[in-house]
Amino acid sequence: MMKRPMRGSIRIVLALLLLVLPRVVEEAGAQEAVRQVTLEEALSLAERNNPALEQSASSVEIAGYQELTAWGQFLPNLSLSYQYSDASSGRLDPTGQAITTTSYSAQLRGSVDLFRGFRRFTDLKGARLGVEASEARYRETEFTTSEGVKISYFNAVANRDLVAVERDRVQRQEDQLSFVQQQLELGRATRSDVLRSQVDLNNAKVALLTAENSARNSRYALAEAVGMTEPLEPVETEGLSAEPLPYDGNEILSMALSGAPSLVSARSQAAADEAAVASAKSSYLPTLTFGGGWAWSNIEYPPQSRSWSLSLSGSMPLFNGFSRESQLYTARARADQSRSAERAAELKLRKDVDQAMGTIDAAVASIDLAQQTEELAAEDLRVTQERYRLGLATILDLQSAQITLLQAQVDVIRRRFDYQLGLARLEALLGTDLR
Repeated sequence: MMKRPMRGSIRIVLALLLLVLPRVVEEAGAQEAVRQVTLEEALSLAERNNPALEQSASSVEIAGYQELTAWGQFLPNLSLSYQYSDASSGRLDPTGQAITTTSYSAQLRGSVDLFRGFRRFTDLKGARLGVEASEARYRETEFTTSEGVKISYFNAVANRDLVAVERDRVQRQEDQLSFVQQQLELGRATRSDVLRSQVDLNNAKVALLTAENSARNSRYALAEAVGMTEPLEPVETEGLSAEPLPYDGNEILSMALSGAPSLVSARSQAAADEAAVASAKSSYLPTLTFGGGWAWSNIEYPPQSRSWSLSLSGSMPLFNGFSRESQLYTARARADQSRSAERAAELKLRKDVDQAMGTIDAAVASIDLAQQTEELAAEDLRVTQERYRLGLATILDLQSAQITLLQAQVDVIRRRFDYQLGLARLEALLGTDLR
């Protein structure tokens, strides 16, 4: 007697699931919707949102304020001081003729350095070079960020193409399984052939799931490179194109040595450290300062007593416990290190440019061969299927032809992706867009 109500409850639950599931699936599909962006849009988003660029921009602002401080050394110093006092007991005024409890005073003073051993000029030169170095580092960070965005973007494109390849593989394996089953019914194949085909189909489905997961991960990697939280994916029309560069190796190297951000930054930093050496030497020279002021004071307000003053002062450093020598030697050591760093940056730049050019040239030369291999592999699979139908080939021959075609298709995508990697790296090194 208890079984019928339970069956009725189960039917009700199933009916509710049939009503709710379509809506749940629809909502899940809506959540899976991913924003599509072009490469230009991705680069624009990274320029606004990438944390590394924000930090580098702050460094440029700091260098600009340091230059403003260096300019300020050429301007006079002004100060205004004022005082009011009141006491419970009286005291003699400054003239000694009356008792007062209050006093008012104000003083305006100014001074200007006439000579500081050329330190102001060397500090200004060093500050300007510091700004140039900071701007070059910002450009280097900008193009390094751009490189990361481009790599993530085209990695997403490559993973999307790999998903398409794996889907084609699943379709081919399904067709092969159906074909082998037909051959089994005609007595031209064995049960083992069918089982092998089923195994190949299962492996293809697993590979498809893996490719789809990689594509999903690449969307979040692109979002991270751009500086956003929501996943992004390339537009459907974006592909892995590859074209020869419009410049030869000598032109590329010349562009790198004249304007590469890493090398410009190293050169500016080395020049700034050389200016610091000259600034340290100025501590051996005398200084000369001119000053003046105007003062008001009285026991009543407004003050009536006025006075002015002028002064011309100077100093000649003789000995300060080897502090000047230590500063000079330290500045020289830093300048030597900067020159060595500049040389190392140039050598590294030459190596990196050559590697990037080699990657691009190898990719361009091998893409055509990879495409020809893909066409030959597709034709070989067609011929092998026909030979298998006629009983002239085994299931192993058919599997081998399938694997060869898959490898050829994947190799084409990898070659095109290698081209994008090399081009993105070269653009980051040069600090310019070659597309």
